[in-house]
Amino acid sequence: MCLIQARWHVPYAVVYLTGACNLGCSYCFANRLPPRHMSRRTGERVVEWLFENSRDGKEDPLILSFFGGEPLLRFSILRCMVEFSDRLSDRYGKRIVFSVTTNGTLITGEILDFLEARQIAVLFSVDGDRRTNDMHRNFKNGSSAAETIYAGARSVLERFPKVAARMTVTRDNLHRLADNIRFLHRLGFRFISPCPALETITGHKAWEEFDRQCRRAAEYVIRNALDGDYLHLHFLDNGIDQLVHKRAVDVACGAGKTIVGIDTNGDIYPCHRFVSYAPNDGKRFRLGNIHDGIDPVRALPFRRYDRSNVLGCYTRCRECPANDFCAGGCIALYHETTGNFLAPLVQQQKLMSVWQEICAETVDCFKQRGKFAFLLEQIKLKPKSFLPLRIYLKTGLSDFPAPGYSPPGFVSKEDQGWLIEAGSDGESRKNWESFGRFQTRCGNESDPSWRNTGRRRPRGASTPSGGSASTA
Repeated sequence: MCLIQARWHVPYAVVYLTGACNLGCSYCFANRLPPRHMSRRTGERVVEWLFENSRDGKEDPLILSFFGGEPLLRFSILRCMVEFSDRLSDRYGKRIVFSVTTNGTLITGEILDFLEARQIAVLFSVDGDRRTNDMHRNFKNGSSAAETIYAGARSVLERFPKVAARMTVTRDNLHRLADNIRFLHRLGFRFISPCPALETITGHKAWEEFDRQCRRAAEYVIRNALDGDYLHLHFLDNGIDQLVHKRAVDVACGAGKTIVGIDTNGDIYPCHRFVSYAPNDGKRFRLGNIHDGIDPVRALPFRRYDRSNVLGCYTRCRECPANDFCAGGCIALYHETTGNFLAPLVQQQKLMSVWQEICAETVDCFKQRGKFAFLLEQIKLKPKSFLPLRIYLKTGLSDFPAPGYSPPGFVSKEDQGWLIEAGSDGESRKNWESFGRFQTRCGNESDPSWRNTGRRRPRGASTPSGGSASTA
């Protein structure tokens, strides 16, 4: 079934070149994948599909991000895919920009020459100093990879001074978060993205420490900014941009809307994290493949997902103090931990509340120091991962589905009827009907059944019915 391709354009694909990796990071969700590789023929077809899928759309450039495992294990395929895109650019009248996420241990002069010549963006995975990296990011044999990672980082930073460092923050290393940000800054990184593994950060003391560490990091940014050296922390840049320009966010990442993940065999999933569920639960979330396109029935729950569907953490989203700051978080993580991608972890509200407060205080501090204009100029330099969803609501998304379009969120009966008529297998219908039940629960304020999800409220917190939760 390819009905969706003529009406819905996916401009961004995260592509697994391999499920293999030379590191054995203990927290990596890609560990669930078998160590198989993408073939050259499949890689070229991925590029062709991305062009074909957006043939009638206005999206230009398209975005393709190489992922893994460690994608540089398959550098030859990466090179072939980039060069193949050149041959198709003129035919389709648009181009693809590329990026790669790497652990930096396989960096060579040849690789850097190619990445630089083709202007391929690099996202560098590194957690901090050696003590922190050795907690989780070692070679397969257990030996430390830290010095190899730092050598790769220095080589990359010489060619790509604006490369971003991606830090995974867990309960084990969150007490060193501010120190690790300073370490990476001294190493040469000016763009750093701390990414909390929310499922690992539990307990009041852990969140107190996380709050303290984020405040120390913000203070470090402010001190350096007063000397004219601005360090870009992803959560600060994005949060300040939202607060200053009063931008509410509808979705956290666009999974299944503006972005898809593609497995080594060409199967298409809502995002790269959903690809990691393929070995055990592949059929449930597989949207299609690069040969036959995307099944509209399978895709619709993700296409229509936004924060109006989210069931809430401690409170309903509309009652949350971080309501306009939060878009619901990672739906793939929620599926894995709660079994329902509409049911966020309670940690999501803690995270957003901490970051919102720190961002607001940082803005006030820059204003008091007379550096607010400088802050706004620096925020403009923050990396753009992909275009905002609202752009696609005005282009590809606005033409779907054919029998009458309703805004993202709740699905009209007309749309449901059209999709059921479009036909699909029983599993797709089952997913679709289940999503419809979640929507009904989310939209009915008088229905308390959404609370029966195993998630808890703080003691004394009010419930939608006006009562008080009895458990902490």
